[in-house]
Amino acid sequence: MSSQMKFQKSAIFIFGVILVLCLTPKSFAESATKQDLADVLPNADIFAGNTDPFVHYLGYRTDGGHFMGVCFVTTDVVPDESWGYRDQIATLVGVNALGKITGVKVLSEYESPRYTKGFLEDDSPFLTQFEEMDAGDNFLLNSDIDAITGATITSSTVTRSIKSGLQLVTEQILKQPINKDNIVKHLLFDHLLWQMDFIFLWAILALAYYSFLQKNQSLRYLTMGLSFTYIGILMGGGFSINDVLRLLSLHFPVFLNNLYWYSLVVIALVLAFIAGRFYCGWLCPFGTVLEILYMVTPTEWTISETVDGYFKLVKYLILVTLLMVAFWFRDNIAATYIAAYAEPFATFFNLHGDLISWILLLLMLFLSCGISRFYCRYFCPLGAFFALLVLLSSWLKIKQLSVELPNHNCKGCKVAQRGCKMKAISYDEQAKKPEIAIDECFMCNTCAAICPVESKKL
Repeated sequence: MSSQMKFQKSAIFIFGVILVLCLTPKSFAESATKQDLADVLPNADIFAGNTDPFVHYLGYRTDGGHFMGVCFVTTDVVPDESWGYRDQIATLVGVNALGKITGVKVLSEYESPRYTKGFLEDDSPFLTQFEEMDAGDNFLLNSDIDAITGATITSSTVTRSIKSGLQLVTEQILKQPINKDNIVKHLLFDHLLWQMDFIFLWAILALAYYSFLQKNQSLRYLTMGLSFTYIGILMGGGFSINDVLRLLSLHFPVFLNNLYWYSLVVIALVLAFIAGRFYCGWLCPFGTVLEILYMVTPTEWTISETVDGYFKLVKYLILVTLLMVAFWFRDNIAATYIAAYAEPFATFFNLHGDLISWILLLLMLFLSCGISRFYCRYFCPLGAFFALLVLLSSWLKIKQLSVELPNHNCKGCKVAQRGCKMKAISYDEQAKKPEIAIDECFMCNTCAAICPVESKKL
């Protein structure tokens, strides 16, 4: 048994153990201090805590004892709707006696800093836009609330938790009726209306599948260009290892507010089970950048098979490290930062990161100039996760879409092997036929397109 296969089996075992551990995730939400309360309800200078019917804080003025409003933390009032990518986003909200929001402050969060880019800090434009809103407003993303680009789940979580918490506080604490005159009657339609662009994601997938069946490389690069533009630039980078951590936390975002994310998750995971690493070869926007970069660079560096085999283990090591830090050691901050550094495409598409992030990004781009898909082959933890799903699918005997290479009539020219961008094809000298490593194959179908037998060019 090869060392790579042993490592993959070990990774699957550890993955299973961690999956059991994450069934009871721990929350890390923080409590509000007096200064925090004063920040969101500035007209009050004394606060009284109360636990009935949920934890909240009543604000008063010492000069006369006038009631000024209420403060609440979303994780205390609506904990189920406060889950972000990995943990709860504890948002402190101040509401005056009239039921209008006076301030919003995030007390704790573990979202990726490569995507939020300071939007969750005090007095950020994202947080201040909630001020003066009341429970009668719609709080629809990209309509009433401007979402953070590339961080839809974060935006949705903060917005939804504030809205739901505000409605409870207005009715149960302030004892005020909610003015529903401005609330959209056809809420489902409005939820769909601002998210209709998620349909474009499925259209790209349909084009990718058609291109795969046709073995058409021109259509493949058209598909990748669309993925780069839409999934990468417009939507912030595509499926991420943070999404995997989010799924393993077993706390999912509100469906109607996150149709694009749910579509991306379904596409990425289902494809891994029925079509291998199809997402990597056709829909990954950063993979598109690396592949084009390699094509236009007039040089090529070679790596021996031994070194190549050891390098391919690195991505599994990164994945296992991330899972252990996130779930075993319960250190969300460390896991978030490791994920940010391990996935340079967040820095690439958001143009935001620290010095180390930019150095790692430039290093991956430089090495990918001479080595095809260097980052994808050796360092991408998401690629390792997909590879494990592919192997699991194979062991479960799930029927998969596959690349077709000649089985009995191979001429031994090894053209397909030399043309593989992932070096996932080996030639069996005894059987006189090529063999594809399904966990490394990107399903790009380039090998079938250039194979003289399969392409009928012999």
